[in-house]
Amino acid sequence: MGLFFEHPTQQVPTDVVSSEIRRALLDSGVSDAAAAAAQRMGLLGVHDPRLESAITSALQISPSSEADADDQARAVAATLATQPPAQFFWGRATLSVVLFVGLAAMGFWSDATHHPTSATAFFGFAGAVFGIVTALLSAEKARS
Repeated sequence: MGLFFEHPTQQVPTDVVSSEIRRALLDSGVSDAAAAAAQRMGLLGVHDPRLESAITSALQISPSSEADADDQARAVAATLATQPPAQFFWGRATLSVVLFVGLAAMGFWSDATHHPTSATAFFGFAGAVFGIVTALLSAEKARS
């Protein structure tokens, strides 16, 4: 998780997803599907809520044949292959802009009241906040 962007979870290869869904479909009838799905996610070493939900659903469905299980597994794997875009946290971005504007305004106010040392400090803090926020935004967006 980044400061300004929530990046999607690590993508599991489609063939692994397909085989896990197929195995879950063929093992259907498990009494506690959610616990079994969590155990399978632990074995995969990935935390993807969409995949865990798909495995839980597959454990609750009983396919009519193995061919039907293969078709359903491929369909689910194709659906999960599309990765959602990164989510932007608007509240955190707004907070950083408010912090920058507040520090700059305090710099202007202290300059207007003839406190040059305070004005220099406030403008320095405002510049540092602007630089840090800009660097974090560009680094996180480049990751997505």
